[in-house]
Amino acid sequence: MAVQDHLAVLEWPDEGKGLVVLDHAGTSPESFRAAVDRVLQAHQAGLLFLVAVGGGDQAQAALADADRDAHNQDHLGVYQLTDDGRLLRVAGRRLAPLESAVERLGQAQALTPDEISEIIERGRRERVEASAFAQAVSKRSPRITFALIAACFLVFAFLDGSGAQGAAVKAWLSDGSREVWQGEIWRVFTYAFLHANTTHLLVNMLALYSLGGFLEALLGGRRYLAVYCASAVGGGIATALAGALRAMMGGPPSYTVGASGAIWGLMGATLALVLGRRRALPRLIARGLRQRLLVVLVINVALSFLPGIDLYAHFGGGLVGFLLTRSDRFSRPAN
Repeated sequence: MAVQDHLAVLEWPDEGKGLVVLDHAGTSPESFRAAVDRVLQAHQAGLLFLVAVGGGDQAQAALADADRDAHNQDHLGVYQLTDDGRLLRVAGRRLAPLESAVERLGQAQALTPDEISEIIERGRRERVEASAFAQAVSKRSPRITFALIAACFLVFAFLDGSGAQGAAVKAWLSDGSREVWQGEIWRVFTYAFLHANTTHLLVNMLALYSLGGFLEALLGGRRYLAVYCASAVGGGIATALAGALRAMMGGPPSYTVGASGAIWGLMGATLALVLGRRRALPRLIARGLRQRLLVVLVINVALSFLPGIDLYAHFGGGLVGFLLTRSDRFSRPAN
């Protein structure tokens, strides 16, 4: 947050949003319109919300005209806070937290200058902390993630390119409940390096690259690999148990392949770090990651119920990753 003369700026760097509050008091119509135009012209990326304080109908008309002339209307939201405390949306997008805050404004006590200074300083410290964390993470190469991706590609190329012999090996390594309960325990792990087809492989490897690089840098190589492997086994056991129950009810045998159980474990681990009481992430990063991760989880839960998707491997792997990373040993960030 920054304050200067008649202007205040509040940013949500993790969400790509900014709020500019412009005080109309003591300004002429021409200087007010010029100030609005400067703010809108300076907007280059993300969402921008502009609030004019006071000014009556004249200011409202100037805001509407400025919005029509703006070069990126789709990314703007323009409001006016009237002299009697009402918030009017003049044009563009809505900012729900702002509208909610104004509704509670009459019940809130005014902040003292010291409190305002402390809020500004806390925001500055959080931005510095988040920037330092991002720089440190970016310098750590996700070697284990790259190795896991390479292993999946190599296994796919070897088995799926070897005809009947490769198909036989693939069947011997896939997770089948009947075979697991007959003693072929390796299947609850080896299935995670097999994939049904090229699309299945590419989708899983893209997800592994997106999640794994960040989590490996945060946990360190050994703990990251432990979470990945344990989640793969957790997903394999869950699908073997589900297959056994299905067989007991007269259902056909089933076989599972794919790294998605382990990848769900990485999602569960990230969620545990974000929600845990031990602060493993800077506050700004944790807040933005929490919102994005919850959306990703909701989408993936819905996709898990589609035909051909083994939801038991997903949920089993995700639960293991979440529970394992909740422990003190795993929740500490890597040095």
